[in-house]
Amino acid sequence: MDSPAAPRGDYPVLGRDVDGHPLVYLDNAATTQTPAQVREAHDEFYRRYNANVHRGIHTLSHEASMAYERAHDRVAAFVGAAGREEIVFTKNTTEAINIVAHSLGETVLDEDATIVTTEMEHHASLVTWQQIAERTGAGIEFIRVTDNGHLDMDHARAVIDDSTALLSVVHVSNVLGTVNPVAELAALAHDHDASVLVDGAQSVPNRPVDVSALDADFLAFSGHKMAGPTGIGVLYGSAHLLEELPPFLFGGEMIQNVTLSESSWNELPWKFEAGTPPIAEGIALAAAVDYLEEIGMETIQAHENELAQYALERLEARPNVETYGPPPGVDRAGLVSFNVGDVHGHDLSSILNDRGIAVRAGDHCTQPLHDVLDVPGSVRASFYVYNTTAEIDRLLDAIEDAEPKRDAHVRENYHDRIVDHFERPRDGGVPGSHSFVVAADETSCGDDGEFAVSVDAAGRIDGVEYKSESCAVSTAVASLLSEYLQGRRVDDVGSLEAELTAVLDDEFPELRRDCVVGPIEVIQHGVAEYLAESAAPNA
Repeated sequence: MDSPAAPRGDYPVLGRDVDGHPLVYLDNAATTQTPAQVREAHDEFYRRYNANVHRGIHTLSHEASMAYERAHDRVAAFVGAAGREEIVFTKNTTEAINIVAHSLGETVLDEDATIVTTEMEHHASLVTWQQIAERTGAGIEFIRVTDNGHLDMDHARAVIDDSTALLSVVHVSNVLGTVNPVAELAALAHDHDASVLVDGAQSVPNRPVDVSALDADFLAFSGHKMAGPTGIGVLYGSAHLLEELPPFLFGGEMIQNVTLSESSWNELPWKFEAGTPPIAEGIALAAAVDYLEEIGMETIQAHENELAQYALERLEARPNVETYGPPPGVDRAGLVSFNVGDVHGHDLSSILNDRGIAVRAGDHCTQPLHDVLDVPGSVRASFYVYNTTAEIDRLLDAIEDAEPKRDAHVRENYHDRIVDHFERPRDGGVPGSHSFVVAADETSCGDDGEFAVSVDAAGRIDGVEYKSESCAVSTAVASLLSEYLQGRRVDDVGSLEAELTAVLDDEFPELRRDCVVGPIEVIQHGVAEYLAESAAPNA
């Protein structure tokens, strides 16, 4: 598929070079590029009628209010909502989920209730429900993910029961590309009088989504993943549920009447839009909806699936590549996550960046899912309306001979001592005799490993060993750290962070901050636990 679904000329950024190579942008599951038509709608607001909405009777305020309200109407039609009263503009998907979580936490969630979600949820959803469960006493159940990247529907039928107050499910996995059977899951939940929230961050941008067909009570999604601007998200909520739920934020337009003793709330959807809302962003989001519908959501879905199948088939044909999610031939969203041999995802991402190719590496805000997959992280290539198979071919060419390319990248971009510690790590290997072991689960980076520290009778560190599944730089920093700690008093380690950070920053300014601080914090944590146990009465 050499032809994109949308004119690449709409996206001037795609014409730029990165390190002398034409940009290939394959990080669309994180943020898509924004076409000229959407930027123009955003700029027009500031050029012609910049004013607050619903606050003034002057012309500019009236024009802004009308455009902002029409944006709600436009988005409502896009997802099959009954009207603007069911469309709340938020900052992003995360805020939309939090509004529902906190409102339900005040009304229906308690120690007798259960929240059901899945092992493939984004942290924006999973962490929110963890926190709400902790505050309300509600339980959480997680629908398992099968080996082929689908939800285990037999397990879903077992965990969704009369105690279930809410089912929260991602429509499309941002790692696996799996398109979940939301309507079937919603029917299960509604059979037990539970509400259903759908995380549509990865589905609304690339396929037709109708809340009635999904039977969703709530749907959350973001503008920046669908050719729109950042700073704008959407919460769809069934009107009767939004009427019943208390607001989460207070002040501004969400208020109808105020006395010194009480307040009442505005009508929907303004009841949930506190303060000055994202006016320009909402108007630009409506322009993004117009842009996508002109292409056709069925066309976008087919385009992304074809690109994903093209990439997946060719990646799976390589013996040193492991892919994740449904196999070729199964309809999926436009993304593929994979690993290449022993090359860490961050190293592979750096190799690709050297060739102008932008991908994502790490755990993609799904640490529990990567635990299920038994990998610390992965590389994700994700596609949108402007991508082509020729760009995927460039990706495939760039990952050929990834290990020697990684070594060359390290030698070209880092200090000789970093290269030396990467190629000849000190004390690396499987930990042997030790006083304590601490895991280096830097999963926000997709790094993983373990430090084993030996302490002699005088309280000095006489050995640091580690095993690592980390990127080249983190491996080198762990080696440097092991060397630096030799002979130090163990009770001094807790105060060494500033000293160590200063030394590494001074000598190796090219290092990423988290590559420096992460291993230091891990060692400090292990030392603190060791000293606490040593000081315990029965130690």
